Amino acid sequence: MIKLENQTLFQCSFCKKRLLTKRGCVLHEKLYCKNNESPHVINCEHENIETSYRYIPGEAVQEPDYNYCVDCGTRF
Repeated sequence: MIKLENQTLFQCSFCKKRLLTKRGCVLHEKLYCKNNESPHVINCEHENIETSYRYIPGEAVQEPDYNYCVDCGTRF
């Protein structure tokens, strides 16, 4: 995370996106940054990606839970 001088903005170290708060920048870097160098991005060479679903508590409806690779089992 880089704090920009003379501004109240924070910048992602990986994708250079500007964010308003320090907390928002940290969350972006840890969870949402799509840059390949970001620590949370897991690169899988396989193409068989499936989505796992789970039931919403108290409902009879499913929602997407996570994506995973069928070949190696890596969760995204």
